[in-house]
Amino acid sequence: MTKRIGILLVLAFVLAIPFLLRREGELVAPDALPLVILSPHNKAIQYEYEQAFRKWHRARYGRDVDIDWRNLGGTSEIVRFIDGEYEARKDLPEAGIGVDLFFGGGQYDHGKQARKGHTVPCGLRDRHPEWLAEEVLPINISGEWLYDKGDRWYGCCLSSFGLCYNEDVLRDKAINIVPRQWEDLGHPELFREIALADPTKSGSITKAFEMLIQQQMALEVAAAKLAPEEAGDAVLSAGWARAMRAIRMIAGNARYFTDSASKVPIDVSHGNAAAGMCIDFYGRFQSETVERNENTTRMKYVTPIGGSSVSADPISMLRGAPHAELARQFIDFCLSPDGQKLWNYRVGTPGGPERYALRRLPIRKDMYAPEHRRYMSDAQVYPFQTARAFTYQPQWTARLFGLIRVLIRTMCMDTHRELQTAWKAIIARGGPDACPEAMRILCELPPEAGYEQARTETVKRMRDKLEEVRLVRRWVLFFRQQYRAAAAAAGRES
Repeated sequence: MTKRIGILLVLAFVLAIPFLLRREGELVAPDALPLVILSPHNKAIQYEYEQAFRKWHRARYGRDVDIDWRNLGGTSEIVRFIDGEYEARKDLPEAGIGVDLFFGGGQYDHGKQARKGHTVPCGLRDRHPEWLAEEVLPINISGEWLYDKGDRWYGCCLSSFGLCYNEDVLRDKAINIVPRQWEDLGHPELFREIALADPTKSGSITKAFEMLIQQQMALEVAAAKLAPEEAGDAVLSAGWARAMRAIRMIAGNARYFTDSASKVPIDVSHGNAAAGMCIDFYGRFQSETVERNENTTRMKYVTPIGGSSVSADPISMLRGAPHAELARQFIDFCLSPDGQKLWNYRVGTPGGPERYALRRLPIRKDMYAPEHRRYMSDAQVYPFQTARAFTYQPQWTARLFGLIRVLIRTMCMDTHRELQTAWKAIIARGGPDACPEAMRILCELPPEAGYEQARTETVKRMRDKLEEVRLVRRWVLFFRQQYRAAAAAAGRES
């Protein structure tokens, strides 16, 4: 009996350790107000925003808050959950799904939820019209929307997209190419050295691929000496084909496609890959972590010049939110100077994060004034100036966002073994320039995936899920056949 009591006491002590180690400010009051949030944000962001909002709310309203973070995976998984829950309640138009906020993810997915009626106006434009002044929060920069005219979503921070690489791996493996542009990731020297994430699981990675496509289209438009609005289907189709060629070469170099976009910079920093594609804050966060913990600057992040827009990472209030007033207060906090400081202030600075440097960029222009920049981790980065080097053209690819996900899945992931075999054969024969016929075969697209047909017919067909399944099957078979033929052609190249 004594032995059993001892075991129970030890077990009770182990279970109590997390509570004993929590600081006083982290303990939730018994009468705390509940708030339910769906978010793809990492634990560092969740921790800092929860602690800061609880302090902010206690100071203004005298009540503590208990945030229930629902972690379902990436943005795509969250969107599927929201769609499914509202579909199950379609006969109850005012019914909610037991969740208050959708916090994080790209503008595309928040905009889509707004159009479906799953998110609703939150009233920020009426409570704080001064925040929507051009000098504080412009509605648009370089073709990207920063908030919704209908008050249904607001960007909280800014994101750009780029490359991360490990200088030690490049040196140790005698790789002479230092990746600075998207196409560099497709260089033959980087065969099986690239880390990529699955765009069907990550909205940010889909956006990164869209940036690559937009850059290639812009290069074709510039070569034709046309203004963006003057570009016709022939020029844009050439840019689309050029981008699909680059994507296949990059995918041919890929070691894997992970479900988690944050895994890419972690693996690159550990030397498990030489380089990869990532969203800016994952790259910067991992770079800082390596430098702080290991006193080395081997981990680098770079945004390709002219290769990425600066886009919003929004927050939305869900229809039927069970704690709507508290949800509105959380949105106000995120857009307030207090909430904005958390994104890029250094740990321990006045108003900054407690434990984690989040390394993201605030969305408010006034946060880049000298009195704020002196506390920022990335004081040298000014996104509103960076945005001038790239103008997003939504009329080119915005409606193809979902198709891009499916196309990359079938073209690069479901057929990765065949693609990599063909690409390896081409490299062995001297590379793309030495194997023109093999590259021509490798880069063929099915008719439905060509630019003109994709934007006019295929996107409409894909609204029918059964038709999308048929297309996926047909495309997988097409690409497998092409890659096998390309490998055979490479073997015949002289």
